[in-house]
Amino acid sequence: MDFLDTDGKDEKDIIFEVFDLNGLQRSLFKEMKSAKLTVKELSNRVDRNRSTVQRALQDMMDKDIIMREGKTDRTVYYVYTTLPMEDIREVTLDALDSWHRNVKERLG
Repeated sequence: MDFLDTDGKDEKDIIFEVFDLNGLQRSLFKEMKSAKLTVKELSNRVDRNRSTVQRALQDMMDKDIIMREGKTDRTVYYVYTTLPMEDIREVTLDALDSWHRNVKERLG
């Protein structure tokens, strides 16, 4: 089972698999790792249209691995960034614990 295999995978690879991030989401995560970026900046960096990037970001926010912060400079806009790695580790471990409990219950 590939999803259980951790050989040769680093921390980010495991996180990407636990949260089932697609290629675009993985690219966005890497771009946001050390920066707070707008949807426009992200869409330019990954060469995708804004609506596609917004959908990917919303899915990642729903999974609690990125955050959005409101900014004001004549208009209101949002910047996106990843959670600190320590928080992502905790969210990942919680997701794995929850999955493990559900599997055990179903297998009885």
